[in-house]
Amino acid sequence: MSGWRAMAASSVRIGDDERELVLAELRAQYAAGRLDAAELEERSARVVAARTRGDVVPLLLDLPGALRRVAGEPVRRRAGALARRADRAAIRGHAWTFGGVNGGALAVWAVGGAGAFWPALVLVPTTLLLGGHVRVRRAVRRRLDGRPGSLPR
Repeated sequence: MSGWRAMAASSVRIGDDERELVLAELRAQYAAGRLDAAELEERSARVVAARTRGDVVPLLLDLPGALRRVAGEPVRRRAGALARRADRAAIRGHAWTFGGVNGGALAVWAVGGAGAFWPALVLVPTTLLLGGHVRVRRAVRRRLDGRPGSLPR
């Protein structure tokens, strides 16, 4: 059963976060001109009084895409949280690898007599790679947070 059909058949009690999602969708539909002020007010009052998820479904059925967006929002939030955790783990792993490789190269250079600074052959490209990762990471986080900005080329 698809998400919105499951939501329509649901007798699960509705929470404040879900109510706020429905109210935000109704406000967006009002802004798009699909609802007039009286309809917005009436539907909003019914959302506030709703006890179950199924109570709000009839309020969204005649609005294009509304039920799909409301039902899909928790999934998008969980996906964003998962992407953030994976991103933190990746940057942490890359930073540790950067420190280990470059620290090892510097240690070998220092123990070997500290002649010509050959560790720069390792230090420069790994610094550029880590800096590029941080740059892309910031752009991805901006997208996940819904802020404007494009991914670097």
